[in-house]
Amino acid sequence: MKKLLLIALIVSLAVLLASIPRGETESKIVPAAGESVHPNQFFMPEYFSPRPEGEQESSDNRIDGAVVPHHLLAHQLISQVFSRFRQQEPSLLVLVGPNHHNRGERIITGTWDWQTPFGTVEVDREVVGKLLDAAPVKQDDMVLDSEHSIGNLMPFIKFYLPETKVVPLILHHDVSRQEAKLLAEQLNEVTDEGAVIIASVDFSHYLTREEAQQKDRETMAALKADNLGRIFSMGNDYLDSPASLGVLFTAMDARGLNEFKVLANTNSGMILKNDLIETTSYFSLVFECGYK
Repeated sequence: MKKLLLIALIVSLAVLLASIPRGETESKIVPAAGESVHPNQFFMPEYFSPRPEGEQESSDNRIDGAVVPHHLLAHQLISQVFSRFRQQEPSLLVLVGPNHHNRGERIITGTWDWQTPFGTVEVDREVVGKLLDAAPVKQDDMVLDSEHSIGNLMPFIKFYLPETKVVPLILHHDVSRQEAKLLAEQLNEVTDEGAVIIASVDFSHYLTREEAQQKDRETMAALKADNLGRIFSMGNDYLDSPASLGVLFTAMDARGLNEFKVLANTNSGMILKNDLIETTSYFSLVFECGYK
């Protein structure tokens, strides 16, 4: 009798669990009471090599915008860019990157801060609030929580710029040129002049080293020609987020910055000295203007 009751209980529980829609349970995950910080889940010490004080990059000009990788194999390129900001000490970095899994809304931001081994990176909630009011942006911290295009940069930001706040933004793969233009315009409206926009973008994927280098040459030619139409037509064999570059380049154009400086271009095959692997390629570049 007890055995029959146990079997009946198990069957009932299985039926109950099967009746709960999986997508619905995932969408209703909420943080614990008072929780407002993304955990320190992106830091990989083997991919963190801070530059000694005497070896840091420096610039005589203010940087208004930049492109950095988010693949941590390219950690030296990431350090190269963020170490250049130490003289400038911007109060705000706007980070724009891909939503790799296209989860949630088309353009997402959030208000949770980010834990790192060096302390917590604070989000500028005032600017986020203005974006939510004025631009086609939705808040979804749960989607942001696992997005490495943003999370991988946080330890570098806190190490080099401990007082700087951030505004995170992630974009679906098919965010249009018009949507990117609107977001760029809103960013220029709701941020102060000293705010820096950073596109977190990796470039050519899954090709040989030589094939990746050829794709990079085509991408750079389009960027130098300010041909965003060509950039938005490119797939993952060229880059993982045309829209993130669209936001950056449109915002810089509105600020009168039409030229940029390429700091580095490489790929994982070159870094690992292996021509047999599928590669990811990387650029780091900056838009600079004279200090006012």
